[in-house]
Amino acid sequence: MKHKSNKGLAKIKLIPEKFKTIFSSEFQFLITGEFKKASTLKKKLQSIKNCENKILVLRVKKLINELSEAVEVAKKFCRKKNIPLMLNIPDKFSFNADGFHLSSNEIECDHFPPEKIKGVSCHTEDEVKKAILLNYDYIFLSPVVRKNGVSGMGWQAFLSIKGKYPDKIIVPLGGINESNTMQNSFAGISHWWDPQKSQ
Repeated sequence: MKHKSNKGLAKIKLIPEKFKTIFSSEFQFLITGEFKKASTLKKKLQSIKNCENKILVLRVKKLINELSEAVEVAKKFCRKKNIPLMLNIPDKFSFNADGFHLSSNEIECDHFPPEKIKGVSCHTEDEVKKAILLNYDYIFLSPVVRKNGVSGMGWQAFLSIKGKYPDKIIVPLGGINESNTMQNSFAGISHWWDPQKSQ
């Protein structure tokens, strides 16, 4: 049985009015997989058949030559589809987007741009508590499902932590897709991005 979520949006001040409907729905975060060329990203985005209640996270771990071009591709796509663009890339704050997603080791960032959606990845309940104190708009909690030999916390542990903070947006990540999710809102890469390494 899937659990509905995402209550308490009245307390979220940084999400722009035009995107509050998405964040108050049963949304999905689409996180980009690995790529080297902006043209690869463009093809992947064009393959998305339904953008309703979706949020795009442009995720690049290592600096690539076409990073600026990739950001522009993602921005153009999100403007056309009227969905939020979150950046989780090197030197992220030098680019303009609807918001920024930080890793757990960036959680205490003290120079977050104002008036932007603020997201962070967490892996423990202590990190979740810290993110809540620092007023993040949403939190990824991962890994939930075992994948590639990495043990997940399991749905019971995830739902237990989430249940303690019912007015916060805490999103499951890690080995999740439409067939194994325990709630309608989740984040992931492999459920939409070709699992084979892109060039």
